[in-house]
Amino acid sequence: MRVYSSIALLSLTSVFMPQSLASDWGYRTYSAPVNYNYFSVALGGGKLNTDIDSDRDNVTISDLNLRWLINEHWITNVQYKGRFTHFGDSNDRADYLTLSGARRFAVMEKGDVYAGVKIGGAKIKLRDQSGSTLSTEKEFLLGVFTGVNYGFTDALEGTMLLEYLEYDLIHESSFELSLDYYFSEKFSLGAYARTIWNDDANLDQGGVVAKIRF
Repeated sequence: MRVYSSIALLSLTSVFMPQSLASDWGYRTYSAPVNYNYFSVALGGGKLNTDIDSDRDNVTISDLNLRWLINEHWITNVQYKGRFTHFGDSNDRADYLTLSGARRFAVMEKGDVYAGVKIGGAKIKLRDQSGSTLSTEKEFLLGVFTGVNYGFTDALEGTMLLEYLEYDLIHESSFELSLDYYFSEKFSLGAYARTIWNDDANLDQGGVVAKIRF
């Protein structure tokens, strides 16, 4: 997958970059090896593999995420995600709003392990090829997740995330890899790749992420 190749290329390129002064910025709260206090915007796309409707395969994803470290051990997150599944000139739309809390474990000098729970809701509109809404569903979701954050260099950070979500009618699992490079004290750019699977379909997606540290 091209997105995974891009992440590997970004990691390799960082080895040849000048050593960052990020370690002197003093903004990694509680001496954490990565930045937790940020607002991020992500844009991406992917392909939906399903036997239910073969015409609905191209997907566009947007993501707004607010994360902060409450204290040395606890992280909280508020996230909005929009997903558009394209077919012809129309699309299906799904909006997700979630709140999560996680426990951070400082297990390595340059890495953290974390685990938590997520609650929220989803609103899904199903549309036909003329663009008319056939139905609207609202679902409660509950999930658990675990991951690893790692600081490769003073400015290059990586994340691996495994998540399970339970909806009213369906459940899904996902696996994500991401890399972020801080060009300054406040701003980073990165890339991510994510695969989502359930009983009916698989979604492979990837995109770019911009983060603003606060």
